[in-house]
Amino acid sequence: MSWSSPSAAVAALLLAAALAGCGFEPLNAPRSGQAVPTALQAVQIANIPDRSGQFLRNYLRDEINPYGVPGHPRFRLDVVLAERRDDIGLRRDDVRTRTNIQIEAEYRLVALTDGKVVLQGRSRTMSSFNLLVNDYSNVVSEQEAREQALRQIGGDIRTRLALYFRRTETAG
Repeated sequence: MSWSSPSAAVAALLLAAALAGCGFEPLNAPRSGQAVPTALQAVQIANIPDRSGQFLRNYLRDEINPYGVPGHPRFRLDVVLAERRDDIGLRRDDVRTRTNIQIEAEYRLVALTDGKVVLQGRSRTMSSFNLLVNDYSNVVSEQEAREQALRQIGGDIRTRLALYFRRTETAG
């Protein structure tokens, strides 16, 4: 079947009309004068301890405040990280061959006007890497697995913040 046929064109138009009427709306689409990304830009991200925290904070800053630190923040995002490593692969001679890194983040969005927590939650993920004979390869593999997990957590936190701002924008 060719897209140039009249029946294909009619089918495409019907599909487009059906999707337009289904109520789907992109999360980041502007609504009532203010887009969710604009609301996110009013969030200050507090320091997160350790190297993993620094990586997550930088990732969140890039995702939430792409134009720089907000001049007049209305909210502060506090994040606490917990990390655990588990060896899951063992050879017969008791040599480890695979490791899981589990990272959990507890986050709170605090309104700076009154200090109240307006949103809180947890996000957790796991990433794995193989242990090889070369120590440098192991260090790089572990770092990549950790960064992948932190990017997943950062994306989850950003989405939850965007949903919060979308709900409060719709309600208020």
